[in-house]
Amino acid sequence: MPLAVLSKSLVARTTVMAALLASILIAVPMVVLIQADVRSTRAELAIRAELATKIVLDDVANALWDLDPEEAMTALAPLRSVDAFAEAVVLGSYGERFALYRKPGSGLLSDESSTTAVAALEHLDRIGNKRAVGTLLVRLDATPTNATIRHDVTLLSGIGVGILLLVVLGVVWAARGVTAPIAAMTRTMTDLAAGDVSVAVPGRHRDDEIGRMATALRIFRQNAIDLRQAKERAEQAVASKAKFMAAASHDLRQPAQSLLMLTALLRTTAKTPDVADSAQKIEQVVMNLKQLLDELLEVSRLDAGGVAVTLGTHEIGDLFQALDTQFGPLARNKGLTLSVSPLRASVVTDRVLLLRLLGNLVDNAIRYTASGSIQIVGLEVGGQILLEVRDTGIGIPEDRLDAIWEEFHQLGNPERNRDNGIGLGLSIVKRLSTVLNHPVKVRSVLGKGSVFAVSVPLAAEPARPPERSTAQLEATAIPQAPKTSGVAVLVIDDDPFVLNGLTLFLANEGHRVHGVSNADQGLRDVQDGLFKPDVIVADYHLSANDTGLDFINRLWTLLGIRIPAILISGRLDNAVAHQAADLGITVVAKPIMPDLLSQLVTELPRTR
Repeated sequence: MPLAVLSKSLVARTTVMAALLASILIAVPMVVLIQADVRSTRAELAIRAELATKIVLDDVANALWDLDPEEAMTALAPLRSVDAFAEAVVLGSYGERFALYRKPGSGLLSDESSTTAVAALEHLDRIGNKRAVGTLLVRLDATPTNATIRHDVTLLSGIGVGILLLVVLGVVWAARGVTAPIAAMTRTMTDLAAGDVSVAVPGRHRDDEIGRMATALRIFRQNAIDLRQAKERAEQAVASKAKFMAAASHDLRQPAQSLLMLTALLRTTAKTPDVADSAQKIEQVVMNLKQLLDELLEVSRLDAGGVAVTLGTHEIGDLFQALDTQFGPLARNKGLTLSVSPLRASVVTDRVLLLRLLGNLVDNAIRYTASGSIQIVGLEVGGQILLEVRDTGIGIPEDRLDAIWEEFHQLGNPERNRDNGIGLGLSIVKRLSTVLNHPVKVRSVLGKGSVFAVSVPLAAEPARPPERSTAQLEATAIPQAPKTSGVAVLVIDDDPFVLNGLTLFLANEGHRVHGVSNADQGLRDVQDGLFKPDVIVADYHLSANDTGLDFINRLWTLLGIRIPAILISGRLDNAVAHQAADLGITVVAKPIMPDLLSQLVTELPRTR
């Protein structure tokens, strides 16, 4: 635990290291001083013992030479005046004890509590030669000296500890004077990194390095505040743009819808080839405008987070069939082969969003493939289904594989031909893959083609077909008489220009059309028997209180059967799309292409 604290705290490490260094610098001299004092005190006692032996050395040697113990005791008597004297022992030449003189009142001493001086006893013989006659041992009592040493050691240790404590406190205070501001700034920077720009910067009034660091940190804090404000303004701008685009979606698509229908009508009713050609060109311009609106609004919705994901279990085969139905004719018109794999498996996904993602990939493949084939393949890999869109198109250079996901980035279209789109398709794919959490990858060989792969999780149980109500079964069971004079189409739209364009176009296609601008009028006309529809074409946004779904449900209830219905809208969220799909209502985005509308109106009564 202490090591963990030291490893994470600069203040703790600096303080401990400074205190440890100060302790070493104080403790080492103190230990040396104490040891020197002990040695000098003991050496002084040893010198005193040696001096004591010299006082009586000659007299004791004479007494030993004369073998007179009493004379030896008399010779040792002066030692009583020596401070700390304890006893003296005279040993013969063979080590035998000759005399023992002990200071009155002193007892036996251990080696630890005494200091002994040893001196050789010598005497001149008759011919003048020195002869060793024995040994003198003088013991001094070291108890007082030891007590003095302990007192001195205690005193010096106390003084050393006191000095050490003061030094350590001073070092800690000095170290914290440096490290504490740094630690405070570290906490400030941590708070700033966490997004708290209201934190105060310490050390603002210092003139040293800490003060300069505080100045730099204040500038960093102000930059963080400015950056946050800029980020908030940018987010507000994006949100405002998204809200504007969402609000303008319906209004922008309405005139495009009217233009498509009226130009299609003009093209089919033109009396001269020049007028028909002009109408066709106008129609192509409007179609390009439709594509631009679709992609711009889609990017805006995805960036604003306005796309909700509704996960469910869906059959891969049904998704592939929907893609084949939608893009097969487009591929064949370009001379390409579109094929789908016969894989049967269930996945967990949002059907509408996944179809949109795969549809953009297939559409992109058709645009950039001049000849050959497009394949939609499903491969089971672990717990995932790898959905691949393979083409034999122009391919992508290795150094451009990351750039293709950027907005308005196109390959092989330097002249910005609008027939190849505007470069938002793959950008939408990337955003949809993020929203769905279905990773998308690409591999490509320049000049040979590309493969886009989307990973979708497998479902634990196979998808079940939606349960059908009794009314739906009855509607399916009711046989429909073949129409000889077109299909009876009830069109409802609150925009008079769109309503006029739809009714005129469908009428020109040979259908019997009845147009109404509000739900109540449409219900009254059917209830009064003025019109009996075979197909309903309804705009979703009818008024503040009515929607196309509500109108279709009310009309179904009135008729007692579920006649085919087409729901079109310029602003349709996923929840409404799923609700319509569950009811068996065909959903298309506005502006709907004239040929597609005509095809749906003709085929829905036959296939329902």
